[in-house]
Amino acid sequence: MRTVKAGDRVLLAPEDQYEVEIAGVGHLVMRERDLHAVASEATQHGTGLYL
Repeated sequence: MRTVKAGDRVLLAPEDQYEVEIAGVGHLVMRERDLHAVASEATQHGTGLYL
């Protein structure tokens, strides 16, 4: 699997994520190995991207 960057869309199971709040801002914490699929926001076409 490639490195995940901010702005990427990911597919993961709900039980593999943890919600935390840091300085009043909510964040999701997960392990990269628990991700099932990763898609970059920068696509060539508006359609045809399936996870």
